[in-house]
Amino acid sequence: MFLVPRPTFLKVLSLAAVVAAGALGVQHLRPSSTHKAPSRPPAAPAHVTAAAPVSTPPTPPAASQEPAAVASLAPAPRAEAPPPPPRPQRMTLAQEADFDAWMIKTYLSCWKPPAPPADADPYVARVRLAFKPDGSLSKPPKLVNPPSNPSLKPQASSALKAVQNCNPLPMPAQYRPFYEQWKTRTIHFSPRLAER
Repeated sequence: MFLVPRPTFLKVLSLAAVVAAGALGVQHLRPSSTHKAPSRPPAAPAHVTAAAPVSTPPTPPAASQEPAAVASLAPAPRAEAPPPPPRPQRMTLAQEADFDAWMIKTYLSCWKPPAPPADADPYVARVRLAFKPDGSLSKPPKLVNPPSNPSLKPQASSALKAVQNCNPLPMPAQYRPFYEQWKTRTIHFSPRLAER
């Protein structure tokens, strides 16, 4: 059993009586007006344990803060990818055949081939072309198959000259939407076609 010294016990007992009297509304235990009231309440004795402080529950965040908290936890929306560019139009096989026939006819009208040598095999110059969308050349024409026979060099030169004479190519409006298909072409300059 825990023993409390007598003077301390009396102090605790009188303090408990004052608290109880205040709670019950007893007036006669109050100090008289002649006595000076202490400016501070007396400190509790060291051996008396103070009651555990009442902890107040944490206040929930204000309603106006909740959407911000929820929004910060939500993943950021992803930006939608831009739609792919439209695929370029393609010529049909018939349109492409018509385009090739038109191009050969146009270049043959600009070509003045020299007479082929009698002792040489027929030479067909193949010229690689690169065009801009307006039909003009984007770079100089390239002879794909230069002749090994020096007597055929005038034939090759005449084909390159025909391309330069027809530059810019007067591209018809119906073929302009299909630029991706005709921006590079190889034209065959055959003497047999020129004779027709």
